[in-house]
Amino acid sequence: MLRRCGVIAALIAGGFLSSACTIKTPDDGAGGADATTPDPLESAGTGSATDTKPEPEPKPEPKPEPEPEPTKPSPSEPCPGCDSGYCLDDGTCVECLPSDDHCPRGSYCSESTECVSGCSKGESCASGVCLADHNCKSCINDRECADGFLCSAGTCAPACSAEQEGEERGCDDGLTCCSLRCADLATDAENCGACGNSCKEAEFCGLSECRATSLSSACSVAKVVVILDTNKNESDGNRVPGRAIGAALAEQCPLQPTLVEAEQDSVEALNLTTGRPVSNSSELLVVAGGPFFQNLQGYLEEQRVAALYWKVGVDAAEFRLSKNDTLVASMPIAGDHDARDIFIIQFMRDPDSGSLILNAQGFWLSGTVAAAYHLTNGLLPKLEEQDKAWYAYEWTDQDGDKAPDQDEFTLLDSGN
Repeated sequence: MLRRCGVIAALIAGGFLSSACTIKTPDDGAGGADATTPDPLESAGTGSATDTKPEPEPKPEPKPEPEPEPTKPSPSEPCPGCDSGYCLDDGTCVECLPSDDHCPRGSYCSESTECVSGCSKGESCASGVCLADHNCKSCINDRECADGFLCSAGTCAPACSAEQEGEERGCDDGLTCCSLRCADLATDAENCGACGNSCKEAEFCGLSECRATSLSSACSVAKVVVILDTNKNESDGNRVPGRAIGAALAEQCPLQPTLVEAEQDSVEALNLTTGRPVSNSSELLVVAGGPFFQNLQGYLEEQRVAALYWKVGVDAAEFRLSKNDTLVASMPIAGDHDARDIFIIQFMRDPDSGSLILNAQGFWLSGTVAAAYHLTNGLLPKLEEQDKAWYAYEWTDQDGDKAPDQDEFTLLDSGN
């Protein structure tokens, strides 16, 4: 059985006559058992059949049908003469109705019956959460904020003034007013270290300095968040190597970032449905395993944010470059993968949110374990030398212990 980490649950585990009249009976409660239709005169009690039949009662004159009252246009139906198709009860045309909000995504219908900036549903937000004040939780840009608010350090906040430029006055603690926006100078790529200091496209703002998006920058964060996949993976699987990487970063990084763990279906750094990241460069999201179990890695590979993506064919598993689909490494599915596997280590930044992600994954669980081992024991101690964004290695067990050792790794390829 296959044992790929982050691919398939079974792989990790080892392995559509007529009609008839019904005669009523007393038991039926129908008032008699005779199936013969009674004579109307007998049933009327007027004597023999030669008696004069009673005159039928005159039919009442039909009452005139009342004229229908005029109906008011329904909010869900077009209003006559209104380009928007919406109107008030008195027929006044309006742009929208709060009770039937049809405003475009990223806006909502205000009490003044106008479409204004802000969210109305969670689907308008990268985080998937729309707050009661029509601001998105964990915003990634100004379009996710209501009128009068700007996205500042991941939160929709009131704008500061030109008179407060370069000062903390008018902003929350630790933020500085830069071009009417309250910015975190330690993580804001447009205001890194100082207002107006913008980082290049291949850089991010880490601890107040513009850093290259490469593995060498993995310690340029104040917080490390190990993303756990418990909701999709019952075995310890990816959690063991993920925790090992997180612990090594907390211990070996010079400024010793804060280390926390978060389930992928509860963490505020991710969209709980899509796995889309919504944090920023103040924290590093550690993801051990591949796209099947890890929602975040699935999103990154689907959107081609990750430099490398995993692909499985009929006979082989592959790692390919996202930018041009070039094959980087492959391995037959058949074979003993407890003693040999290929793994990748990649450091990336989501361009929309600014989130930083460190991913380690093998084709199988053994490869993910080997990736964590090599990262913590071989690469982190010499982190300043790791100037590439991704690395692909082959691990082959040479001493028969089915466990990785530093002399058992072969670098296959690397790049940015």
